[in-house]
This record gives sequence, C-alpha cells and structure tokens, in this order.
Amino acid sequence: MNAQKAKLATIALVIVITILVCRLILLLFAARPDNLGMAFLLNVSAPWAWPLSWIDAQQPVYGARFERGTLISIMLCLLGLYFVRKRTS
Repeated sequence: MNAQKAKLATIALVIVITILVCRLILLLFAARPDNLGMAFLLNVSAPWAWPLSWIDAQQPVYGARFERGTLISIMLCLLGLYFVRKRTS
C-alpha cells in the first residue's frame, strides 16, 4: 500500500470513528432523535452502526442508551486503522 492510499484510508477511518463516537456520546446523554441535528447525525452514522444494530434491538428509542453495537463498530474501525498504519510503516 503506497503512502497516498494509506493517508486517504487514515483520513476516512478517522472521520468514521469521530462520527461514531459523537453518536455514542450523544445517545449516552439522552439526546432526542427528533432533534434536527441529532437526526442528521443518526442518519449519517447509520450505515456504520447498522451491521451490528441487532445487538441493541431492545434499547429504548428515547432516553439514555448505550449502543454496544456502535462501540464494537468503533473498535473495528480502530483495528482497521491500526492495520492500515502498520502496513505502511
């Protein structure tokens, strides 16, 4: 993997991780999904949180919730970031 591709992959993964962390923190502090900004964040982060959303099927829609699937998605992105950086060094 050349340096340019590694740089682009790093930037993309950091953006995805940032969006997922924002989602996790805001839902942990009971941000309402009907809020316009929160609805936008949930829609943007949905493709990365969706594959593991079955883990949190019993979570309430309103109120504080801890999405374990989102946390696992963050860890998988961090693992991917580690392998991208490891391969270029």
